Amino acid sequence: MLVARGMQALKGGTTPLAKRGLMPAVFAGWGVLHLLTERAAGWDTAMMWIVGAALGACIGAALAKKSGMTVDRARRTVTLPGSAIPLVLILVTFAMKFWIGFELATATNIGPDSMYIVLNGLVSGTVAGIFAGRFLIYWLALRPSATPALSGCE
Repeated sequence: MLVARGMQALKGGTTPLAKRGLMPAVFAGWGVLHLLTERAAGWDTAMMWIVGAALGACIGAALAKKSGMTVDRARRTVTLPGSAIPLVLILVTFAMKFWIGFELATATNIGPDSMYIVLNGLVSGTVAGIFAGRFLIYWLALRPSATPALSGCE
């Protein structure tokens, strides 16, 4: 499903705002689920997820501002030109999670304070933040009186 969404993004198109919220929700949910279910994920992993999400939100906002988007406030739709960014983010996330999962499953010297677990939180938070930052810019652009947003992230 996610790779198909990334492939659709290559073509661009017009989408309702609610549909644009799917990717941020999936990646945020995936990250939070990891934090809650990974036995070895502690406060350090959660903090790195939060740091990654904040950094990612700034990156995502900057990408969205430069995307050449147009909005239709009456129909609550966002039109984006084709972009490889969503597909690349999805593939990089899967590759990183696969590599980290492989290391955690096969290495014998990895303990609960492993950098792999913390790195997994950072990657997950960053990607979730990028999608959330992009969505935030779309949402702000659809407000009745759109004003420049997130000037602190530039």
